[in-house]
Amino acid sequence: MIDCSGESHQFHFQIRLLGDLIALDAFELRGDLPAGYRFQLIGELDDDVLVLLGRLVEKIRRALSVRHIVFRERRIIDSTVRGRIEWDESQEGHLPLVVVDGQEVSWIDLGRMLMSMEGWQFRLDIADPGEEP
Repeated sequence: MIDCSGESHQFHFQIRLLGDLIALDAFELRGDLPAGYRFQLIGELDDDVLVLLGRLVEKIRRALSVRHIVFRERRIIDSTVRGRIEWDESQEGHLPLVVVDGQEVSWIDLGRMLMSMEGWQFRLDIADPGEEP
């Protein structure tokens, strides 16, 4: 799939059975490990898997159609950042790593970007990976 900057992203899909639910996962690989964008959709056991897959693909397209950070300038666009919280091995668990626009951003770098908005208010909304952010 192509993002709003014209960059290509290849997704791998996985279906998992979670008792009476189905989880559809889509993720990029860097080397042999999942990295970059990652998406999930949860459905009922009797849902049509192809319909769920279509909904997941639409979720991916919506996410790829928006940029939140200008990485060259290390600047937040339009005062909104959406991403995923990950483990930062270089911080030994003391600080998180976030993935925004499919790219890893250290907590320190995110903090530097936020400093351009000093004095502003913010809202932090944490959502389950299967929910729409």
